[in-house]
Amino acid sequence: MADTFNESELLDRVDNDLAFLAETVEMLQSDGRAAMQQIREALAAGDAPSVGRAAHALKGIVSNFCSPETQVSALEVERMGKSGDLSGAPDAVKTLGYRLEALIGELAAFVKERM
Repeated sequence: MADTFNESELLDRVDNDLAFLAETVEMLQSDGRAAMQQIREALAAGDAPSVGRAAHALKGIVSNFCSPETQVSALEVERMGKSGDLSGAPDAVKTLGYRLEALIGELAAFVKERM
């Protein structure tokens, strides 16, 4: 049983099409990590609006994978960016990055076990 996503909900969402799920997991690996990098770069530059936009994009990507904790982390970072207050963002971004990588790892293992 996965810790980072709801297996049965995810399989229902993709109509048990493991090949399609494998493709979407690959997109999460590339697009999700790219969005995470944009968040980190924007945070380093102190660019709150860009942090908010990149976190919003990541939240949308993650929403496809039935991972509420990761999605909530992205929402938290998005709100910080949109508010303009990045004081808590370093820790929130670190948590988001950790959760994203855990999600990617579990999804990749989940697909590999079933293909």
